Amino acid sequence: LREQEGTLLAQLDRAHRELTKERHEYFSSVSERRSLLDTLIAEIEKKRDQPVVEFLMVTPLRVVSPPSCEVAKAPVPELVSPELQRTVKSLSEMTQLVTDVVAEFKEVLVRSSAGNGLMFFCRALVKVTLDPETASPYLILSKDHKTVRLGDWQQKLPDTPKRFTGSPSVLGSEG
Repeated sequence: LREQEGTLLAQLDRAHRELTKERHEYFSSVSERRSLLDTLIAEIEKKRDQPVVEFLMVTPLRVVSPPSCEVAKAPVPELVSPELQRTVKSLSEMTQLVTDVVAEFKEVLVRSSAGNGLMFFCRALVKVTLDPETASPYLILSKDHKTVRLGDWQQKLPDTPKRFTGSPSVLGSEG
């Protein structure tokens, strides 16, 4: 009985040591993950206020994959070329210009509909004669070739080398 008790106590002691070792390894692993996450959070908080272009050029983030707890690296983003930066800047400037012109046009229309801006609006009108040989099949010209409107469907017109086919357009001359 005493021998059996000694054997059981030795087994219990071994199991206790193994559990203690596994517990220590688990706490170390959790501590490492927490430290890594704290580092990642600090990096992200530091970089979140950067401009988008600079944010995309940072060193790759390290990601912890849950099942294996291995550290992986995200792919390094490509640097933004100066040409692309110029194009984006140019498009941004053009967008602002178009927005300003549309706002100004709306203002002119509002003034002209109120009556006091009608003269300003009408000054830009010019008498034009439209060329039926260049008119897109989607456009309908008046008999006197002075006005045009967009049709509901494409007309069957003689094919001429001058005719616009890709967009609803027509050439005109003053008079």
